[in-house]
Amino acid sequence: MSDVGNDHIKIPIKPRSTGWGGKALLVCALALVMTIPALFVWALIADRSSRSDKVVREVSAMQGGAQQVLGPVLVAPYTIPAKPGAEAITDWYVISADTGTANVAVKTDTRKRGIFEVPVYSAVVDISATFSAPPAAPNLPAGAVVDWSRAQVVLGFSDLRGGKLDPVATVTTPAGESRLAFAPASGINLGKPGFAEGVASESGRYNSGGEGGRFGLVSAPAAPLLNGGALKTKLTFTGAQRVAVLPFAKATQVSISGDWPAPSFDGGFLPTTHVSKDGRFTANWSVPFMARGMADQGPSGAVSIGELGQKDLGVSFLRTNNPYQNVIRALKYAVMFVGLVFLTFFVFEALSGRRLHPAQYILIGLAQMVFYLLLLSLSEYIGFDLGFIIAAAATVGLIGLYAGAAFKAKRYSVQALVIFSAVYGLIYLLMRLEDFALLTGSLAAFVGLSVAMWLTRNIDWYGGKAESAPMPGTSAP
Repeated sequence: MSDVGNDHIKIPIKPRSTGWGGKALLVCALALVMTIPALFVWALIADRSSRSDKVVREVSAMQGGAQQVLGPVLVAPYTIPAKPGAEAITDWYVISADTGTANVAVKTDTRKRGIFEVPVYSAVVDISATFSAPPAAPNLPAGAVVDWSRAQVVLGFSDLRGGKLDPVATVTTPAGESRLAFAPASGINLGKPGFAEGVASESGRYNSGGEGGRFGLVSAPAAPLLNGGALKTKLTFTGAQRVAVLPFAKATQVSISGDWPAPSFDGGFLPTTHVSKDGRFTANWSVPFMARGMADQGPSGAVSIGELGQKDLGVSFLRTNNPYQNVIRALKYAVMFVGLVFLTFFVFEALSGRRLHPAQYILIGLAQMVFYLLLLSLSEYIGFDLGFIIAAAATVGLIGLYAGAAFKAKRYSVQALVIFSAVYGLIYLLMRLEDFALLTGSLAAFVGLSVAMWLTRNIDWYGGKAESAPMPGTSAP
C-alpha cells in the first residue's frame, strides 16, 4: 500500500470578508469618532462666547450695567444702648411708602466693540409715593431710640455712574409744598441689591451694580414728610441689558415701556399686562402688600434691599439672534446628523455595490464639523440666518458633489444634494423650535433610520451581495 502524501493537496482558502455587517459597525464607530472634533468646536464656541461676555461686561460697566431702581423710602438712625460687656448697636430704621408708582420710559440702542454688540439704554423714571407719619412706637427692641431729626428720604438705582441728572423731588403735605434736592447718600448702608432668582444674562447671572456691589443711593432730609405727605420725583440714567424696579412701597404699581423689539419680562413677578407690537413694548405690574411678603417698616435687616431685589419687576434686552447659543444648540445634535449623513452614504454603498474607504467617511465627517466653524465665524459678522444659509449651502454642495464622484454616478450626487439639504434644513428647524426641538429631532432620527432599514432589508449582513430595491426615482444599478 503506497503512501500518498498530503503535501500536494491544496485546499483553497476563501479570504474572510468583513461583509456588510462589519462595514455597518465600522460606520457607526466612525460616527462616534466624530464627537472628538465636535468637542474641539464646542471649546472654540465657548472661548468666543466668553470673549463676547467680557466685552458685554466692559461696555455695560461704562453705561451703568443692569440697573435696578429703588423708589423712595424713609430711613432714620437708631441706637440700642450698650449692655454690660457689649457695645451699643447703631443701625437704620426703614419705613416703606404706603403707595408707590414708577413709570419707566426706555430708549434702547446697541453699542459695538469690534464684532460684538451690547444692548444699552437711557431711562427716565417718573416716581410718586405717599407716606404716613412715622409710628410712635417703632418696631424695635425695648430701649432703642430713633433719631428722627436725622431722618432721610432715600432712593436710587444700582450704579450711580449711570446717572444723567441730579434728582429733585416735590413734596406735598397739609402744610404746603416744598422741594428736596438729593445728593449721594453718605453713611447709609441698606445692603447689596441682589437680583431675582432665575434672572440671567445670555451666559449667566447679572452682576450687581454699584461700587463693591452696593446699591447706589441718594438722599435728602425727610423733615417735610415726618407728618405724612406725597412725593414726586424723576430719575434719569443709563444702563445696559436690563432695567427693573423694586417693589419699594406697601402697594407698588410699575409700568415699563420702550422700543426693544423682543423684550424678556422677568424678575420676582410677571407683568399683569404687556403688549409688544411694531418694535415697541409696554408692561404693567401691580404688587400688593401681601404679595410683597415683607414688613412695611423695621430695621434694615427686616426691610432688606437685598430681599426686595429678589422680587424686582424687570425687562431684559437680550439679543434675539445670539450666534453662540444657536451654534451650541445645533452642535448638541451633531452626532445624530453625522450619523444620518453616514447612513445615507452607507445606503448608497449598498445600492451601488461600490465600497467607500473609512478614510472617505472621515473626510465627510470633517466636512460637517467645518460647517459649524463656518456657521460660527459667519454668524459673528453677518448674522445667524444668512450665515447658516451660506455655511449649509457650501457644506451640502461639497458632500453632494463628493457623493457623485465617489460612486461614479451623477444620480447619487443629485440624491445626496436633496437628502442633505433636508438634513440641514432640519438642523435649522431644530434651532428655531426650542420647545419642540427634542420631539422633532427624535421623529427625524426615527424616519431616517426606518428608511435606511427598509432600503437595506435584503442585504446579506454576513458578507453576501446586497439585493436592495433601488431608491424611488432611480433604476437598479
